[in-house]
Amino acid sequence: MNPIRPTSGKLLQTLFNIVGPRPGGSFLDLFAGTGRVGLESLRWGFTSVVAVELNPRACSGLRTAFLRKREGISLEIACMDVRRAMVLLCRKERVFDMVFADPPYENDWVLSLTKGDSFLWRDLLSEDGVFVLEHSVREKVPEELTGIACETRRYGDSCLSFLRPPKRGECR
Repeated sequence: MNPIRPTSGKLLQTLFNIVGPRPGGSFLDLFAGTGRVGLESLRWGFTSVVAVELNPRACSGLRTAFLRKREGISLEIACMDVRRAMVLLCRKERVFDMVFADPPYENDWVLSLTKGDSFLWRDLLSEDGVFVLEHSVREKVPEELTGIACETRRYGDSCLSFLRPPKRGECR
């Protein structure tokens, strides 16, 4: 199992400066780790956060961190594999204004999240939602993502790729 690698403070600020405030928005944090990104989303106006993390020790830390947050905020933790969590959230017809994934670097997650079964994040996005994938510069998002607008920005050894599917009613 890979150790938890928290998103750097600089990358975190860059992420939310690009996405901007989302008052009342919903946030899905895949591979949540310490929960730092999901908790930061609260500062940017998101009021609903679902954190998905497989590591039981990290889930325990998430519970502690989330308990300290104020009322009026919806915080949920799903201690399970991200693929399973996405299937369950789809079945519950949950949608999010932002889905953020920070998988372990260089373990084929970039390809897995942009192809095949794990492409479920697309159905979890709200009308104007965005999927943000943090990954190593050594991993490339496939260029042939049909109908998906993708912009990747590099920050040192890390990249943030912003993927936006077509609006509902547009061809996919």
